[in-house]
Amino acid sequence: MTRRRTGAVSLLTAGLLLAAVLQSPARAATTAAPTLTITPATVGNTFTVGQQVKLGFSTDAATVTWTVRNADGTEVAKGSAAASALNGQLPLSISTPGWYQTDLRAVAADGTTTLGGTDFAVLTPHDFSTSTDTRIGTATALGFGGVANPGLDAVPLLANGGISTARDEAFWAAAETTKGVIQFPQNVKNYKAALDANHVDFLNILDYGNPLYYPDEAPSTDEQRAAFARYAVAAVDEFGTEHTTYELWNEWNLRDPNGAAKASPENYVALLKTVSAAVRAKHPDVKLTGPSLAVINDWQGWFTKFADLGGLDYVDAVTIHPYVQPLDPEASVAYVNTIRSIMAAHGSTKPIYITEQGWATGTNPSAVSEPAQARDLIRGQLLSYGNGVARYSSYNFMDSGNDPSNVEHRFGMVRNRLDARGALVPKPSYVATAVLARQIDELPLTGQTRFGTNGYDVAFNAGGGQSVHAVWSTTPGLVNLAAPAGSQVQITSLYGETTTLTADAGGHVWVSAGPDPFYAKGAITGVAPSNRFALSVGPEIAGDAATGTLTFSNPDAVAHSFTVAAGGAETSGSAAAGATATAAVTYPAQDSTGARTYRATVSVDGQAVGLVSASGSATPPLSVTASHVLNGSGKDLLRFRVTNASSHAIPVAGLDWQSGTASGTLLADSTIAPNATQEADVPIALTGASSWSASLRRVGETAIGASGTLALASPLTVANRYSVKLDGVIDPAVAALPAIALEGTGTPPVTGWGGPSDLSGKLWLTHDDQNLYLSAQVTDDVFSQPNRGGNIWGGDGIQLGMTAGAPGEATAAQEIGVALTDAGPVDTWRWTPTSQTGVPPGVDAKVVRDEAAHTTTYEIAVPWSTLGFAAKDRLLSATVVVNENDGTGRRGWLSWGKGVAETKNPALFNAIRLDPAAVR
Repeated sequence: MTRRRTGAVSLLTAGLLLAAVLQSPARAATTAAPTLTITPATVGNTFTVGQQVKLGFSTDAATVTWTVRNADGTEVAKGSAAASALNGQLPLSISTPGWYQTDLRAVAADGTTTLGGTDFAVLTPHDFSTSTDTRIGTATALGFGGVANPGLDAVPLLANGGISTARDEAFWAAAETTKGVIQFPQNVKNYKAALDANHVDFLNILDYGNPLYYPDEAPSTDEQRAAFARYAVAAVDEFGTEHTTYELWNEWNLRDPNGAAKASPENYVALLKTVSAAVRAKHPDVKLTGPSLAVINDWQGWFTKFADLGGLDYVDAVTIHPYVQPLDPEASVAYVNTIRSIMAAHGSTKPIYITEQGWATGTNPSAVSEPAQARDLIRGQLLSYGNGVARYSSYNFMDSGNDPSNVEHRFGMVRNRLDARGALVPKPSYVATAVLARQIDELPLTGQTRFGTNGYDVAFNAGGGQSVHAVWSTTPGLVNLAAPAGSQVQITSLYGETTTLTADAGGHVWVSAGPDPFYAKGAITGVAPSNRFALSVGPEIAGDAATGTLTFSNPDAVAHSFTVAAGGAETSGSAAAGATATAAVTYPAQDSTGARTYRATVSVDGQAVGLVSASGSATPPLSVTASHVLNGSGKDLLRFRVTNASSHAIPVAGLDWQSGTASGTLLADSTIAPNATQEADVPIALTGASSWSASLRRVGETAIGASGTLALASPLTVANRYSVKLDGVIDPAVAALPAIALEGTGTPPVTGWGGPSDLSGKLWLTHDDQNLYLSAQVTDDVFSQPNRGGNIWGGDGIQLGMTAGAPGEATAAQEIGVALTDAGPVDTWRWTPTSQTGVPPGVDAKVVRDEAAHTTTYEIAVPWSTLGFAAKDRLLSATVVVNENDGTGRRGWLSWGKGVAETKNPALFNAIRLDPAAVR
């Protein structure tokens, strides 16, 4: 029978008043901050193209301001109005499909501010009313109680999101509370009726135990199984077999392992055999699935035994839960392949359903970002369909709670009913799922192919010579899509925005492929990597325009003119035959920060042939830092820095600071010049470990906070002011200074250390305004450095660990190495921070080996600009490691200070005072 589903969204008001969030810090507020509560006027803030977007809220503020950003992080609307004029609803003229986030600011008459926000979706209309596609499902928790239940208002959102199947429960223990009387609760009947009314199929999990019959969760005897089977038959009697599929149990192999059934495949197959016989006797057309396998512990052995026992004979489809979070879904393909191979070994080709897979968002270390959840869920589904999986149910539809650190609370595609951003409002994954449903509805799979190193193309037959290709690559790059010359190819983003391209004379269009899948519809015959176009955008500072370059590599024997549309403007250029040309692009300034995706449409000879993109991030123009420094006489200071990275001056109201019991305000009513830093010092008296905090206030803006730790800088090693001549000979002025001695004191000590003639040395630290200098003379009977680059730590050479401030105040260090290699050159390398790994810029070194004297002389200059701190701060922490290799591998090391060789811990470094007095 034809399934019927509606695309309509209920217009019921959620009716939940949600707590206000994020009151901005105030210096000495004397009045309460205004209230700000999100009250969606449309269930889930989900709209269709052409429908007026209206965001509901309530506030007692005088003024409300707003900024709306799309999924690319680009501002698409902003404004301000009197709260009374808005009357609790913010109308927005936005009709482009996508997921949007809205920042709201409620401002009282005295300027006191409360921040909040919400999210909304704009979906393209799509008629699902006659769709028979049951591939896309989700767990709905409509059978649950409390805040985990999304309520019946959520069911139209399922339908409009293209979700064809709701996986849910009608628990046995709730249905049979009097022995022998099975009556399903009214709430279960209500949600089943709502699913039917919205033409959403029901995947009914038959579970769990019932204390009327046995104390454990899972049945383990024939009598217990017979009781469970009566419940299963009653469930099929109640909910039928039309548009309802049944799954026996949920993760039997994981649940109740200490009960009498012991989560064993033997007891599961025994239950399955009993239930299958009972329900099929009365309902021969029933679809019964299992074993709802959790891929954890020895799941392969469990499933193999399940198949050995004949379990495959009693199910119409095999159901599995291949969670891989926080890994990407590509990691789960092996699970599906393993299940299929075990089935094949037992002669079974029955369908495979994934009835749970998900990625939680939030702050838990195992969670992923909301955009990552969206792309992972879509890639997970596409990979499943491409590998022959018949149905996919994500876990789950609504966040089951509001604790961002609790993984179990944040698997949803929409927000919890009590979420401060609004009841049931969409996360990016809801919109991405709705777009997927619209793109592949009732289209049969053509197949899955790979391209490049990590590229995927899952294709569906759209009929009439047309196909839909879902394309992504975990290694971002450009691809060309082959299509007949002059034919149109419609590109749809993960969130539903469309761009139409026209294949050039060679029969190609070009699109950037990255971790977010895109959809291409047309007479497409192939997908392959390309380098025809490239887009690069420099770092963006909020408040300044972002600028970049579009590069066109023209392989043709004729010249081409081209136009680049980006950021609302166009630039043009021409590329000579066989040459490369560039065009500048600019994206308008915006005040928002965070991840950005930049897009550009490229037209060649007047025809739009390319859609290219680049990723970046917009960072705040103002930042606050502080560090422990010393003045010229060695007294402790706390130096605050306010940096303006933008191209325009920014006024600040003041910097409120606290350190221990001391506090105050700096830079009151100041203006920070463009691309400048203002510094201010306060004296501190340290007797032990302490901390500091600061809050930079701006009128009408959120305060910028910063904090850190302080430690005693004692004992201090003095580094005099002197510029070393890098010639491989210790400067006489340096040699006259007290040296730091190195002997066989490494941890662990050098293996078989034979005394100072085997390995010893001395070193000196000096500085000037440009560099920190290390001079060292090392006695070493055998010199060996067979390694290069990042592996020089394994041979003779020096490693330096350095941080600003006293030991323990910084958690990350600069770790730089220098070595004279056996190949001849002196190599330098930086290992940390890992974001800067490679040859460190500006580091200069001269290393000379005297084989007759068995000495190696090092003179190293490390620019302060490379380290990221300044000589004028006069305080840093460091350690020096001399590695030892006599030709048979690393024997150990000598060190001054610790924290690099034996463990990575800058708290073990030595404190150094940079004496401003010059060496005479």
